[in-house]
Amino acid sequence: MAFSGQLLQHSIWSKPEFMHTLSVPPLKAIHESVTKVSQLRLKIRSIKSKYNCLVTLSMLNPENGTSMSTFSPSDTIKKFYSSINNKDMNQLALLIDKDCFFDDFSFPKPFRGRKEALKFLGQLTTCMGKNTKFYIENIYEGVDLTTVVNWHLEWNKKQVPFTRGCSCYELSRHGDQELVIKKAQVILESPIKPGSFALEVFQKVISVCDAFPEAAEWLFLMSHLLLPSIYKIALQPSILPILACYRKLWSIIVTFLTLIYTIFMFIIKKFHE
Repeated sequence: MAFSGQLLQHSIWSKPEFMHTLSVPPLKAIHESVTKVSQLRLKIRSIKSKYNCLVTLSMLNPENGTSMSTFSPSDTIKKFYSSINNKDMNQLALLIDKDCFFDDFSFPKPFRGRKEALKFLGQLTTCMGKNTKFYIENIYEGVDLTTVVNWHLEWNKKQVPFTRGCSCYELSRHGDQELVIKKAQVILESPIKPGSFALEVFQKVISVCDAFPEAAEWLFLMSHLLLPSIYKIALQPSILPILACYRKLWSIIVTFLTLIYTIFMFIIKKFHE
């Protein structure tokens, strides 16, 4: 996804305590027959940032005081994560474009279209259970309705290890409708931390590529063509059983811990009686 690098250097995160309202006095009537000019009201919305505080202006409807501006990209993204946390699939369906391209780097293939994206998000909300929530750290808005989000998962308001992520979103607006997610790229923190070893390997590989550029170009071209097939034929059959065993192992651990907790609570209850 072509995501603009021209990001605003602030985090869009509004709070009520930063809301103020200014009133512009009505114009004085020059002649009695001139209709009195209605009062204009300007709403100053202060946006909390990790480093600074940005103040923006938006017009208010003078009749009912409601905002005349539509949802911003950051508002839409916050609603997206809130819907996941609340497991509100109906709201999620309204936030996903029918031709959405949802690319989660943890999966070998992207999800194309609203149906596939919602199926994945439904599985995600089921796996999260009732106590796990997305916590947004920062939201950065770019040009052309683009947004970058830093987030992590929390269980009972405690951060879950290795669940930090960064997501890039491109939104679109159809006429006067609210913004919807058109493209998404999700990058999740890797549990493997090679550190300086990865830099050393990277340096060696790049040195070889610089020494033999023509061979490197051929290898890169063949890798794009052959790697998906190699993964599907050789790696996927061996990886899937490992993942199945890993999932089963965690299921056994959870069952064992639940049993211990139940016994412990039963003993405490009997002791108080």
